[in-house]
Amino acid sequence: MKSSLVGVFFLIIFAIYLIIKLSKRSSSQRYDPKAKNTWNLLSEGKDPTDGK
Repeated sequence: MKSSLVGVFFLIIFAIYLIIKLSKRSSSQRYDPKAKNTWNLLSEGKDPTDGK
């Protein structure tokens, strides 16, 4: 009985570790800054074809 509790404890710790590891990986890729170029001005409502 004691060994089964220890096994369940390690399984829960391992599951929590995987959840934290996977959530950090996906969130860091999601919010990478985008490259700045003149066509990103469209998102701000400006015309990128106007002269600088």
